[in-house]
Amino acid sequence: MTDLNELMSSQFVRVKVVAFVHFVFISNAMLGTWGHGAYEFYNFLFIISMFWAIHSKDSIEAVQTALVIDALSIFFDIVSIIISFDFMNGWAVAFTIINLILRPLSVALLYREFNTRGGSLQSGSVFPTNQQRSYQDIDRPTQPTPTNSQPGPNVASIF
Repeated sequence: MTDLNELMSSQFVRVKVVAFVHFVFISNAMLGTWGHGAYEFYNFLFIISMFWAIHSKDSIEAVQTALVIDALSIFFDIVSIIISFDFMNGWAVAFTIINLILRPLSVALLYREFNTRGGSLQSGSVFPTNQQRSYQDIDRPTQPTPTNSQPGPNVASIF
């Protein structure tokens, strides 16, 4: 059991395990006949955000996006199951329900990863408004400040 705890405490393994498990269950759940494309749409966005989180190992935004989509997917999964239950076969229903059961665990793992990468959900930190980024104005280039030194090499010191 300690090996599993060590494995899940590694930040890069957590994201990959969550992405792989959900990929397997989402793929099997999509084998059923769905009456709408909503299930496919938000799960596609979730998998893309998980690949982004795997690729950008230092990005807080990538994990935050995956975390928000995964948390909202709990509600969306319940609605999708209720609406499309009559149209789906047993295989798709089983994998959809198992995927729904695993979502709170993956939300917890993604939140842990979010904190490990330096993110916090304190008030105002999710969508900061008082923090303004400065951009270089390329329309009006700034003039270099004059210095006392002569530009270029000092030719007089050669002779």
